[in-house]
Amino acid sequence: IITGGKVRSESVANALKVLPNDIDFVLVHDAARAFTPIDVARRVLTALHEGEQAVVPAVDVVDTIKAVDSSGYVSATPDRDTLRAIQTPQGFTREVLVAAHATGRDATDDAALVANLGVRVKIVAGHALARKITTADDLLWARELVVHS
Repeated sequence: IITGGKVRSESVANALKVLPNDIDFVLVHDAARAFTPIDVARRVLTALHEGEQAVVPAVDVVDTIKAVDSSGYVSATPDRDTLRAIQTPQGFTREVLVAAHATGRDATDDAALVANLGVRVKIVAGHALARKITTADDLLWARELVVHS
């Protein structure tokens, strides 16, 4: 058990400092995605074992996404066929993840830190149950899932 940081990247960096030397792959998972099926982690690990350096699970984006300017006006509509909603666990070779955190940057996920190094991030299939529980509606969804399981 390690002490978390003020932001996600600090927490991961703290964990990397105490990771045993014989660990080759690191999975970073959000506790807020408590219902993620184990098969998602297996897909991430399989891709790492096949030679990928960075792997993230993802699901298709079904809503139309809009970029919005600072005045609240739509500035662009990205092609949703090129978009994915990224989930966890995100997997990395230890070497790549340590290098990404050594930059001292912060990001919303570790894949962004790794991509900033120029490392390609591979997508594998995520799962609808890997939903991030952050809002009151998410919590209601989680309660319903538990009650009806």
